[in-house]
Amino acid sequence: MTEAVAASAKLPEAQAWQAAAQRRPDLFGPLDAGSRVALLARAQPDTMLLWQVEENGVAVCLEPFAGYAASGADIALACDDEALAGVCAAGSDNLFDTLRAGIRSGHIVCYILRRRCHLEERGFEELLTELGFAFMGACR
Repeated sequence: MTEAVAASAKLPEAQAWQAAAQRRPDLFGPLDAGSRVALLARAQPDTMLLWQVEENGVAVCLEPFAGYAASGADIALACDDEALAGVCAAGSDNLFDTLRAGIRSGHIVCYILRRRCHLEERGFEELLTELGFAFMGACR
């Protein structure tokens, strides 16, 4: 692996990712314990950074990435190098604006890994809306 690829695939610091979740209880408060949102680099998808909802709040951890189905994530955000650099630089104040812009531009691919009914039951409506997805209507 070249140094450029390793540097470009750097994930945000866990503390910054934790601070972003703590700043947005409106998004993470409704989520059921066990809900997981993963962030990974498309150029080097060997590790994922997770927001994992627990009984007492949101925990952040790094885990190996063995594929989308094996990740256990409800949502996975796969960033290209440009978007990943923007996410790392965004800080907790502007993170969700940066994520939404990256999704809209195609620099971040948002993989919805669970059925809509499952996401609605687990409380993902506000988070998905914040990321720019229209998530309305009854589950059928």
